[in-house]
Amino acid sequence: MATSNLQAELRELREQMTELKEVIGRQAGRAGYDVRHRASEAWQEAARTAGTVADYARDGADTVAGVARRHPAAASTALITLGIIGGVIGYLVATSTPAKRDRWHWN
Repeated sequence: MATSNLQAELRELREQMTELKEVIGRQAGRAGYDVRHRASEAWQEAARTAGTVADYARDGADTVAGVARRHPAAASTALITLGIIGGVIGYLVATSTPAKRDRWHWN
């Protein structure tokens, strides 16, 4: 009689475990769907934003190109001036950092 009660309890425990596995499986499936859905929405939003940025950059490049076509002398002067300023800044940065020592010298 004790073994039949033990077997009945084991059977009931197995059934409860099976139900628990099914519940966990359903919840995991829903969670996976939610994650995929959110990731898809984020991807679509990123694609829209990238498209907007690309359109903005294209419009800016077209504007700059139009100005350069109408005023080639001013455009070349501006580019040369920017190049000189960049060179001066680069020289100042390069000379302002102390030289690295290859060896340590102890005084």
